[in-house]
Amino acid sequence: MGDGRGLAPDAVAALLGDGPHRAVADVVRARLRMVPEGARALAAAEASPGDAQARALLTAAVAQLLAADQAFARYLATTGVGKPGDPPTVQLRSDPGTVQLRVGPASAPPPKGPTTVQLRTGPAAARARALAARRSSAGIVVALVLVLVAALVALGVHLGSRPLLKPGGPGLAHAAPPLGDPALVRGVLPDEGAMPRGWRVQRGPRSGTGTAGELPCLLPDSCDQQLAYATVTFGAASVESLEFSAVAFASPEAAAKAFDSTLERTGGEESTAVAVPQVGDRSATRTHGSSSAVALVRVGGVLLLVREEGPGAALTAPGLTVFARLVADRARQAQDGRTPDASARGAAG
Repeated sequence: MGDGRGLAPDAVAALLGDGPHRAVADVVRARLRMVPEGARALAAAEASPGDAQARALLTAAVAQLLAADQAFARYLATTGVGKPGDPPTVQLRSDPGTVQLRVGPASAPPPKGPTTVQLRTGPAAARARALAARRSSAGIVVALVLVLVAALVALGVHLGSRPLLKPGGPGLAHAAPPLGDPALVRGVLPDEGAMPRGWRVQRGPRSGTGTAGELPCLLPDSCDQQLAYATVTFGAASVESLEFSAVAFASPEAAAKAFDSTLERTGGEESTAVAVPQVGDRSATRTHGSSSAVALVRVGGVLLLVREEGPGAALTAPGLTVFARLVADRARQAQDGRTPDASARGAAG
């Protein structure tokens, strides 16, 4: 069950309304919709629940999701989907003055040891009934909380700009997978509508996978961790130009190493650090001479570079914070499974 194949059929049954676990199904449905392949398989199966091929494709998509996300698989195993579908049989046997409940198959012989629960009639019964009522109420509250959590996740409600079931949460599902699709990475970059007035696209956007194309490997010892990139260049009425680059890695840890190695390469005797507010998970701004400045930002598993070229770029380097925050917000949105729509339109150009 560790690879997700054991849970997948029951999860699919819940997704298609064949089982009682609707709340858990909403959580699985929300996770599937964050992956293009999962969203397509889910839509096809929900449109034709009787189609065996659509159901098989959905089962494969769920199995792949759980195999790729062991934390989510462990979480799912703790729910009703991961537990046996056939509850133990409860047998009632009455003796004078007692009622015995024995758990087990109907054909099982009477237990030899103390495995029965006795509900005695008499004054103690009132206390037992009160205790049972309190336990029942607690169970209802827990069930309602689970339904509320599932509904919030299904609706895409975020707390503090992160998913309710956020990455790394203990035993729970994490959010979006790494941005391995160049199209998703390209969405992190701003378009003219997200830029302050006066900026126009000069070149791009361009994107690719891995280290193919114009972007070199930023992790020489782990090039396979570099998944996709995208870049675009804007120009203003003056001779200034702004180049945005976004590079997606397989994990935040790989992106952090790429941040360090890239910052080291942008350093040197001719570079000067600029004191600017923190952006994203980590950021740094450097100038090179008087006509070049670069801001480097890491957000989760994405590394972002904003490079300004032109006379006086060093003097206006603190202004790169506006653009660094713009792409940082868009990178966060993309990794949260949302369509990036952050904008700096109201900022000064």
